[in-house]
Amino acid sequence: MRYIVILMILSLVSCSFYSTKKEEQTTKPTLKSNSDPTSIEDDVFDVDVWVDNPTPEQGSRVMLYGSLIKHGVHLGGMMMNAFWPDEDQLSGVPNCSVQVIYGSGICIVETNGFPAGVSVPLKVEFDYEGKTYTGSTEITPR
Repeated sequence: MRYIVILMILSLVSCSFYSTKKEEQTTKPTLKSNSDPTSIEDDVFDVDVWVDNPTPEQGSRVMLYGSLIKHGVHLGGMMMNAFWPDEDQLSGVPNCSVQVIYGSGICIVETNGFPAGVSVPLKVEFDYEGKTYTGSTEITPR
């Protein structure tokens, strides 16, 4: 009887060893080479611009946010310039210029002086690696 038990254990061990070894052989990774090593995917950039309140009351403050996104990653360590109509501001000079930290720049837009019911364009620019990326949104004071 002992011999039968020992034979059964040995056959089970040898079967499990064989099936494990066979799996290892079939799951070896295969390396594929790129048929065209010069084809590199172009960088994909997005500019995300938003405000905390698109219809603020006149005389209130609006937070303007902007992010430059490269391949889905929010970038930081660059300047964000924001522009909106202001009679006291020289043309081409940003109303706000901030350092982007933690993937977003933030500017405060004062709504006093904007007429109620009239859309006010807000533009954001990022200078990154020698190129300028822009995005825009708007507010309509009430």
